[in-house]
Amino acid sequence: MPCSTGEEPYSIAIWLLENWPIVDVYNIEIVGSDIDTEALQAAARGRYGARALSKLPRDILDTYFEPEGDGHREIIRDLKESVKFTATNLVDWEAMAAQGRFDIIFCRNLLIYFDEASREVVAQNLYDALHPHGFLCLGHTESMSRISGKFTARRFPEAIVYGRG
Repeated sequence: MPCSTGEEPYSIAIWLLENWPIVDVYNIEIVGSDIDTEALQAAARGRYGARALSKLPRDILDTYFEPEGDGHREIIRDLKESVKFTATNLVDWEAMAAQGRFDIIFCRNLLIYFDEASREVVAQNLYDALHPHGFLCLGHTESMSRISGKFTARRFPEAIVYGRG
């Protein structure tokens, strides 16, 4: 969900295209949201400088980014069309409910900016936004178990995710 200027939703879309050969068989919707409408406009443009793209392999750059004359690159149109950006305040239940329900929510490194009461509201809203058996992915320094007892922690070799039972 929270996406700032779009790097994470586009990265997820690229990862799916590169690593899941039958991705087109499924109806996958990637939604990036943020409270900052200027960040969302930048995300929709999908224009990034050399520094932001410096760690991407050349084949990914050539496949998914159009070069621009000033050293920037822009996400190709097909990829832009696969990601929807929308303004949402995670503390606002109605705004969250309007987004629908999700199988997976990535909310990495955002909860650390909320006070305790707001974290609890956001946790409830994220829980409500998940389909049954959906997953919430937080940043490495965040733990839902300290915020809400509704989620079930699931440990994987590379990450801990929080499930809605």
